[in-house]
Amino acid sequence: MSWFAYQHITHRLGVRSLAALFYETFGVRVNFWEFTDFRHLLVHKYRKTYNMLLAQLIAGPVLHVDETEIKLKDGGGYVWVFASTSATVYIFRHSREGEFLRQMLKDFKGVLVSDFYSAYDGLRCSQQRCLIHLMRDMNRAILDNPFDQELQSITEPFGALLRSIVTTIDQHGLKRRYLQTHAKAVGAFFDALAERFYESDSCKALQERLLRNRQRLFTFLQHDGVSWNNNLAENAIKRVSDYREDVGRSVKAAGLAEYLVLLSLFQTCRVRDISFLKFLLSREHDINAFAAGKRRRRRTPRVEIYPKGYLPPSIVSLRRGKSRQASDVMAPENE
Repeated sequence: MSWFAYQHITHRLGVRSLAALFYETFGVRVNFWEFTDFRHLLVHKYRKTYNMLLAQLIAGPVLHVDETEIKLKDGGGYVWVFASTSATVYIFRHSREGEFLRQMLKDFKGVLVSDFYSAYDGLRCSQQRCLIHLMRDMNRAILDNPFDQELQSITEPFGALLRSIVTTIDQHGLKRRYLQTHAKAVGAFFDALAERFYESDSCKALQERLLRNRQRLFTFLQHDGVSWNNNLAENAIKRVSDYREDVGRSVKAAGLAEYLVLLSLFQTCRVRDISFLKFLLSREHDINAFAAGKRRRRRTPRVEIYPKGYLPPSIVSLRRGKSRQASDVMAPENE
């Protein structure tokens, strides 16, 4: 099961390739439906680990969040990713509505790093908007309005301000003692922006956006370890994009939700530079304990069997089918 999860998640192999790989590598024939059972069992085993990672993220000082749409065999929905430098959790939701965030993050006391999606606006925590997103939008506005001098009177000072801050980050890292020296320049930029009157629609829109998000654009200057971009979450969401390309619309919501549990374990191991396969083989449930080398050693059976009382869904379906067939055969005799 560990080998299956490692190949399926890390190397994106489908069930047909995995069936061939199992037979050629180990001489073991594995039916397609058994891979679904493997996933069921692994998710059942690591559900507590998944919940521990989510609790760890909410208790942490910085949380990156992003979301992406996905089409499914039984509809569609969105995958949300919550990430930090030590953990990653993926959650499936049937819609892009962000109301669940209020309940989930009600105890979060750190800084939330995100894009400009309005669902994050009402959250009661310090926030940092992704400045890379903002710069992309500014560049697009300049391309759409190449002769708008008023627009450039906003974008050029903002770009110069951000470049000076990034230079400090390159030299000293994300440390408050160095970054807060730019606070005065940031305040002067916004004060000057608020006093200006612009005629073009593009300038008015950008001015309004900057002033509306004033308290969320440079939050990172007042904290240690808070990034000015959302690259951490965006890199994590790429794994969902890869999966979306691999499966198309052949997966259902239940299957996706189980896949995301295993993907959360993989991505957490990845950001912490831990072997995903070795973690699975260790039988450890706590990634922190595994990373610290506190793995429990115990003798394991040569052949893994299903847990006591567990019945694979495929067997349940097969028994139901046989029961219905028997009922259909007996019905004419009773008549």
